[in-house]
Amino acid sequence: MRKTMLLATAPLVLVGTLNWNAPAPDGYTVLDREARPFATAFDEAEGKVRLVMYVSPTCGGCLLGAREMQQEVLEKIDSTALEVYVVWGPKNGGRESHVDRVISLVDDSRATQYWDEHAAVAGPYDKLFDLAGPCAGVFALYGPDAKWDTANPPEPLVWQDAHADQRGREDNPPLDAEAMADHVRALLKL
Repeated sequence: MRKTMLLATAPLVLVGTLNWNAPAPDGYTVLDREARPFATAFDEAEGKVRLVMYVSPTCGGCLLGAREMQQEVLEKIDSTALEVYVVWGPKNGGRESHVDRVISLVDDSRATQYWDEHAAVAGPYDKLFDLAGPCAGVFALYGPDAKWDTANPPEPLVWQDAHADQRGREDNPPLDAEAMADHVRALLKL
């Protein structure tokens, strides 16, 4: 009787522990070694302004930056001429299993989210932005003519570093979501 009772209540306990507000596991796409399909989507959006958030799902600074971009840029700028790419990277101990927990920070319909399984974006971005240290936290704004090359991503028009004040990155431009919103508006001519 005791085993039957435990087996009968196990599904109820499991259901009670589920996070009903969590996005479906298909809320993001895993990138291949060539940063596809992100690189393809980026290039297909030629003619649009593009914001790339390269963040770790386990980094407080990255998560704060993603939330601030959601609040200051995406919620305040209503334009279909803006495309947003959130690339969750394997930095600061980040793993794919962490992405489901944080993906809802950027819930705008214009945002496409990815997991950078093979560091296909992480490696080139680390080199491009001279990202010393174990973390990501880069927010890069691209104009309508930018083309993605996996080995050498395009130089953004504007970029910000969520960790500019630490990890030997003091010379990088610091995170300022309001300023980023101003740059987006200028590019969109709003």
